[in-house]
Amino acid sequence: MTPAAVLASAEPATTHSGAMKIVTAEEMRALDRDTIASGRVTGFTLMERAGEGVAAAMERRFGPLLGMRVLVLCGAGNNGGDGFVAARELARRGAEVHAALLGDRAKLPAEARAHLERFEAAGLSLAPGADAAALEKLVASRDAWDYAVDALLGTGARGEPEAMIAAGVEVLRVLDERGTRVVAVDLPTGVDADHGEIARRAVRADLTVTFGAAKRGHWLYPGRAFAGAVEVLDIGLDPATSAIETSSEAVMAALVPRRDPRVHKGAAGRLVVIGGSPGLTGAVTLAAKAATRSGAGYVTVCVPQSFESVFAVKLVEEISIGMPETPHRALSTEAFGLIMSRVREARAVAVGSGMSTDPSTADLCRRLVSEAPWPMVIDADALTAFSGRGEMLGRAPEPRIVTPHLGEMARLTGLTTPELDRDRIDVAVTYAARWNVVVVLKGAPTVTAHPDGRATVNTSGNPGLATAGTGDVLTGVIAALLAQGLAAYDAARLGAYVHGRAGDLAVAERGELGLAASDLLDTVPRTLDALARARGR
Repeated sequence: MTPAAVLASAEPATTHSGAMKIVTAEEMRALDRDTIASGRVTGFTLMERAGEGVAAAMERRFGPLLGMRVLVLCGAGNNGGDGFVAARELARRGAEVHAALLGDRAKLPAEARAHLERFEAAGLSLAPGADAAALEKLVASRDAWDYAVDALLGTGARGEPEAMIAAGVEVLRVLDERGTRVVAVDLPTGVDADHGEIARRAVRADLTVTFGAAKRGHWLYPGRAFAGAVEVLDIGLDPATSAIETSSEAVMAALVPRRDPRVHKGAAGRLVVIGGSPGLTGAVTLAAKAATRSGAGYVTVCVPQSFESVFAVKLVEEISIGMPETPHRALSTEAFGLIMSRVREARAVAVGSGMSTDPSTADLCRRLVSEAPWPMVIDADALTAFSGRGEMLGRAPEPRIVTPHLGEMARLTGLTTPELDRDRIDVAVTYAARWNVVVVLKGAPTVTAHPDGRATVNTSGNPGLATAGTGDVLTGVIAALLAQGLAAYDAARLGAYVHGRAGDLAVAERGELGLAASDLLDTVPRTLDALARARGR
């Protein structure tokens, strides 16, 4: 359905097929206000489309609603108004609907009150829900409920649910445990829209239907675990202008490099990977192999001299070159000139995997980051070399991509890991701009940020990736995409998506608990191939 058609009808469009824009609660309120102030659509009509969209989304996801027993719990705000519309539409589709208002009818906003009156004019009655006893009686009136709809609070809520709203949350929690499918209108009650934090008791939804744009709380943990499947409906709001979006197959597929039929290995992407130290030869091996598996045509690995024979065995397709080392067998500052001679022949560089924190090695890292004439991925021990010196990262002739986990980001910024996790989107955006680098803040979810304020929240991946070496694989994937000519931001966000989706494929085949980083070396090329095919479609 086109935007014009949406504006001409109360029936909402289907979910977004591309990347979702992600907004804060305040940005969403402004979007509502500006849309209504424009005169193109009224708040009453937006509420009508939202409620009807909830019922349509339920039917799309779960099947026909005819004869289904549905409990709709509405709060005394606009979210409740959406709920009244949804209840009326569910009844029209043949469901047995019982709706309750858990609040004071007199306090309903004008549009919500109007939709409650339309609900009653359709011959439907509002069940008593003004106190805990009445609510308990309503819930007990059926031996089981097929669906329960959470229309209690919505995006603007903050803190712990109180009074009858808390009672409603408890009902929805109990029904969820009994097998009732729970559908949240806009946002599960008890989930913070901006940070994804949850109240002591929060609604756990199977499906969340939201409007105009996704909210941060839909994608940030722990809220992400409570939202279930998220559908974003176009109800005729002005388009969100947020610079924050999710990754999607369509957008990511368009970024996958295309190969000229005449290409040779040198032109397919020359990459230099720098790292390795005692006990950490696997890290640089994984990064190098992942780069080959991600399309880099010629991968050279610079490692400490005494380990060159080890890498000659570990690496088959890649070229390993021994470099001057410290007494502790880590790469030495004296290796700088020789490494730079290799770097000048390349198109991209990856530094840090298994590199050690030896002072001489740290100095080498800082020199390479400052002077290497190609785009570079900086990970692991190379990031540690910049602890407390993050502003130095952007003083380079070419783009730099940093890939810290929360611990490394804490060392770089001085912030605590809980602070970083709570505000991971803003942290990534802030430090990308401050350091003039692309930041890939790893975790659940990974956030990739550009210095200009854009950011992509990654949607792929699973807990099986929480194992040693997967970060090195990510470094290799991103570096290979850089070597093939992608811009730093695109290489970073595509790399994060491919890495997570390769992990999803590996888990489907091997299980979550037994996943090893090396399993991704088989699934990364298959993931890239699947994306290339999706682009063709």
